[in-house]
Amino acid sequence: MKKSSNHSKAFVRGFFCVSIILLVLGLLPIMNTKSATSSHDIEASISLTPYNPIAITSDSGFEVFPGSGTAEDPYVIEGYNITTDSTGISIADTTEHFIIRNCYVETKYFGIFINSVADGTATVINNTCNNSDWGIMLESSNSSTVANNTCNYNNFGIYLLASSSLNVINNTCNNNRMEGILLGDSGSSTVANNTFTNCSLYIGEITVDAYLSHSVENNWVNGKKIGFYTNLDSTIIDEPVYGQLMLVNCTNVTVRDQILNYATTGLYLYSCTHSVIINNTCNNIDKSIWLYYSDYSTVVNNTSNNNLVGIKLYSSGSSTVANNIYNDNTFEGIYLSNSNSSTVANNTCNNNGFSGILLSYSGNSDVINNKCNNNNGYGINLWNSAHCDVTYNLLQENEDYGIYLSSSSDDNTIHHNTFVDNNLGGTSQAYDAGANNYWCDTETSEGNYWSDWSGTSNYSIDGSSGSVDLYPLDEPVEYSTDETQLFFTFTLLIAVVPLILMKLFSRRRRKIG
Repeated sequence: MKKSSNHSKAFVRGFFCVSIILLVLGLLPIMNTKSATSSHDIEASISLTPYNPIAITSDSGFEVFPGSGTAEDPYVIEGYNITTDSTGISIADTTEHFIIRNCYVETKYFGIFINSVADGTATVINNTCNNSDWGIMLESSNSSTVANNTCNYNNFGIYLLASSSLNVINNTCNNNRMEGILLGDSGSSTVANNTFTNCSLYIGEITVDAYLSHSVENNWVNGKKIGFYTNLDSTIIDEPVYGQLMLVNCTNVTVRDQILNYATTGLYLYSCTHSVIINNTCNNIDKSIWLYYSDYSTVVNNTSNNNLVGIKLYSSGSSTVANNIYNDNTFEGIYLSNSNSSTVANNTCNNNGFSGILLSYSGNSDVINNKCNNNNGYGINLWNSAHCDVTYNLLQENEDYGIYLSSSSDDNTIHHNTFVDNNLGGTSQAYDAGANNYWCDTETSEGNYWSDWSGTSNYSIDGSSGSVDLYPLDEPVEYSTDETQLFFTFTLLIAVVPLILMKLFSRRRRKIG
């Protein structure tokens, strides 16, 4: 599935920019608060030489350190304890070979920052970088080595951007708030034998080929494997041995029965089609279940609570999200962006920070029979999403509107929903800034139930469109899930049964052989 290079680059760059904005604003869930330095680290730092921050911006800056700058005799920055409110060690725009090793760095911003150095000249090994925003950061520094470092209680443990052919090996990253290791726009790299606790590995590339160029092996999070799989076809992943899973360019893959908790990335799919995500648990994770450019996906019977977003689908159209529980997430329970012709049904999305369900630029979709209660923003939010059917949903005690339609959310049909005590103190429980939206079923002349309806005449909807529900209902809707449940059961059977039969047949052949 080929994607626009410019579009993908914008996505990657946008992700990193948004990460920094969220960090500054403090909007990310605080799973791992900064901790006092461990006794082991204190002992290690005491044995080192206290030193002022190091800033090198040309080759001449290395001359105070031992070495000659060749590959055989690099400059060595070693054995220092640098504790500061600024950046610990910063090296930029150099061409000489150098090693930073056996240092303890604790800073407010960057522990070790390397930017735009010549290819193959940087080695960062055996350092401890704690309690910083970025423990170790490399940018535009190809063929560098980052190995055997310990990065704890940072926002980012190791942050690698626009630096290809890296060796990222044997690092330990514990309790980093946003990611243990983040690798972006850095193809042909090796990420191996790294260990994570309460954080994990995120890889964000701009093309499928860039993902496929990586070697990612033998990494662990919370004592469980990190699975990085590419080009799988008709495969079932059902052994609950993973602490994190990343799938790239896969087709007809089922991921089920995984328990992916207390990491920063749980289940991530890029450029996969006809995936089935079923019966997984992803709690206390920033990026819990994220699907990018992954059309025709089926996501059912998962639990995803206390995350950044319960589930996010980006450019993953014609997908189904059904029978899941997404509660207590920082932003949305369910977030579909640029994912047209999708179905969101039978989900529970309560107590989320912004909206229970958000559809952004995801038109021609169905939002059916969901429970969206006690969210701090909206129950259901359609943002620039047209031609959607929003029916048979329960919207109760949301702080803002039960259903919100932005401008350009046009030609939608909203009926047989139950609105109870949303936007208390306001004049309406719903908002409509779109055009030609119908707040009733024109065939049956039945609208929605509104707990604050006067009992006579129409029900007025807030917003510039001046919409009204022509036929308010006298009583809350009694939900009948038979029809929707049958639909999703049928959808799931179509997706899963061929894979189960294939796996059983494969096992039988192995036994016979």
